[in-house]
Order: sequence, then structure tokens, then C-alpha cells
Amino acid sequence: MQYKELIYDNYRNSFKGDIGDKSLHFGASKVRPVLEKWVKGIDRNMPAVDLGCGAGELLLALETLGFTNLSGCDVSAEQVAIANRHFPSVVEADLFVFLNAQRDGSLGLITIFDVIEHLTRQQVFDLMTLANRKLAPGGTFIAHLPNGLSPFVGHVYWGDITHEWCLTPQSAQTLCKLHNFTDFEAAEHLGTSSTLSGKLRNLAWMGVRKMLQTVNQIETGRPGGHIWTRNFAFRGIKPALS
Repeated sequence: MQYKELIYDNYRNSFKGDIGDKSLHFGASKVRPVLEKWVKGIDRNMPAVDLGCGAGELLLALETLGFTNLSGCDVSAEQVAIANRHFPSVVEADLFVFLNAQRDGSLGLITIFDVIEHLTRQQVFDLMTLANRKLAPGGTFIAHLPNGLSPFVGHVYWGDITHEWCLTPQSAQTLCKLHNFTDFEAAEHLGTSSTLSGKLRNLAWMGVRKMLQTVNQIETGRPGGHIWTRNFAFRGIKPALS
């Protein structure tokens, strides 16, 4: 057995432990702000798929945002069993096999959170090509992954021995351009909640971001990027038919 297969077979126990409804809803509440602004114009009845969906936190977030035609896949049987408690449409499958089985031009939304860093560079290029083919014109691709630009990324990147690489917002934009995705946007993800504690963290982070920009200005003469969190998300859109 390959080392990744050994880890993925026990991924939930190895990294997160079992998960109850309370934890599932908390996870959904943390990722919802990443999605909300980028899915406003998507038809809620169009198929939306989450690749590497884990226990279903992202699917639950999409459900709370009104999406009705949801499915996903994961290679971990443990994760799929948990996701199936709420989403019977989730299957245990390789993401390429799952995505390839979707009808060309049929999907309104493809999400892939905390998965790209587990793939090789060639696999990521193959994924982007396949995603563009499966999305309907005007369809949206949203990814979330470690931020190679962040000085704090080591905790995330090196904390999982199955990670292969990570992107920066700039290289993510290049990746989207190479695969004919337009309207690129990238965003920080601090992972805060809507509580008072979360709001205070957001306020404090504004000061940290300003400090990092100042340090970059001193070293390079430019303030540099505005996305410094250890994880970030990006969005690309398949061009609509002219």
C-alpha cells in the first residue's frame, strides 16, 4: 500500500477524529463566508460538486446558501460515511473518476477545499482542464488551500505529510489564466466565526496585515500582496458563450 493510501484510509482518525452534528455545522459556518460572495449569481438548482468533500462541511455550507443539487466525493471511507449522514449523494471515489463521470458543460459550481496541495503539479493541471470541460458556460470554480505567500504557512503545509506543494495568489491566477478561467479573485481566510471573539480577531488581523506589508515594503520597495493568511481561496469563472 502506498503511504498516501494508508493515511487516507484513516484520515479522519489520524487528523481530526470523529465528528458530530455540532462540529459539522461549526465547520460549515467557518467556510460559508469564503463562498457567499462568489456564488451569488449561480442558479441554485444547477449541479454543484465538492471534490474531496471530507465529512461534508462545505456541502452543508452550500445547502445553507440555497443549493439544492449537491454531490461530492472523497477517497476516505471514514469521511464518506460521516458525509452520508447528511448527503447520501456523496460517494467514495477518486476525484478525477468522479469528475470525469459528470456530463460535459453541466455543472454550475465546482469546489475543492484543502485538496490541491495533496496533488502533484501535473494532476492540478489535469484537474483544471477537466473542471473547465465539465462546467457550464459561466460556471464557477472555487478552491481553498495553503498560502505559499504567508509567513505562517509552514504550520499548515508541513503539518500534513501528504502535501505536495502550495500556490500563492499570484501563481493561482496564472493557473487560472492557463486554463481559460476569467474573473479571477483571491481572498484571505482567517477562519473566524461571527462571535465577538471572531470580530476581534478580524480587527487584530488588520494590524498584522499592515505590519507584514510594511516588512515587505522595507525588503522589496513594494508593499506586496494583501493576502497573508496561512490559507487562502480563489475563484475562476468559465467564460460564458458569446
